[in-house]
Amino acid sequence: MNDGKKRNSFIIAVLLLLLIGLTVGYAVLSQTLTINGTTHIEKATWDIHFDTISITDGSVTGTNVTTAADVTDSTRTEIRYEISLPKPGDFYEFTAVVKNFGNLDAELSEDPVLDGISAEQDVYVNYVVSYADGSQIKAGDKLAAGASKTVKVRVEYDKAGINTNADLPKTNQNLVLDFDLNYIQS
Repeated sequence: MNDGKKRNSFIIAVLLLLLIGLTVGYAVLSQTLTINGTTHIEKATWDIHFDTISITDGSVTGTNVTTAADVTDSTRTEIRYEISLPKPGDFYEFTAVVKNFGNLDAELSEDPVLDGISAEQDVYVNYVVSYADGSQIKAGDKLAAGASKTVKVRVEYDKAGINTNADLPKTNQNLVLDFDLNYIQS
């Protein structure tokens, strides 16, 4: 009978502990928890455009060439220009600094967009865009906030592309060219 009393006392003690645990747990969970705080969110700025454009010495004279003053609008990452290449070996080349004036990092969404050369003209005209150091511009290239990169654009009446008289243009060719970099938030 002594064992029965011990067992009953143990069960009662466990039940009392369980009841106390449930009471304390309910009291803890029924409390209202309030968290106050203050934060500051900076204004986001998206402003990527060409800052300066410099024509390379020896280039043919272009017309309707976009200048640095024309591209300071925050949506301008396009340069449009018109040139005439009179003879094989003539070229038009310029460098342009594209700068991220905003506070958001950016990256190119696609390879540079080069417009204005027809399939027929592509035989004797080289239209190349690269970074100033000669490296390739490609989709995914980063441009950090506040950073800038210099790109080089060269259009050349290619002597090497002309193998026969059939490769020569039959009429004067004025080239209206367009170069565009499409940036998205990185």
